[in-house]
Amino acid sequence: MRRLLPLLLLLAAASAWCDGPTVRASHVWIRDAPPGIKVLAAYFTLQNLTDKPLNLVAVSSPDFDAVMLHQSVVKGGVESMLPVDSLIIPADGSVELQPGGYHVMLMQPKRNLFSGDMVTLMLTFSDKSELAILAPVRHDPPEH
Repeated sequence: MRRLLPLLLLLAAASAWCDGPTVRASHVWIRDAPPGIKVLAAYFTLQNLTDKPLNLVAVSSPDFDAVMLHQSVVKGGVESMLPVDSLIIPADGSVELQPGGYHVMLMQPKRNLFSGDMVTLMLTFSDKSELAILAPVRHDPPEH
């Protein structure tokens, strides 16, 4: 039994390590802007790979001083952006962050960003999982 215990612990650790990601990101991009602009927006699609709903609860980036989840809404013919605390990704479903809808506001860039540059975004979910994604800066959205 003494010899079996280390093997069981090793197998348990390997199985936990092999658990796949809970969320997949695709169609990731940041809209480019002229130099000196202090606010950019990131867009992407998140696919929940689990059978339980997940919430995107935080986004951060080493390239910006502040990062927030926002939603564009139209009330009385006036469009505005409202901060949101989290974004629900349905079980086995997906949610699209896109212009005119949910998006990530990237404020106070720490460097000038140009088309072709890459930005790291760290996404944190309600199950405590994290996903690091690379977002290309570009003028137009990627093809779906």
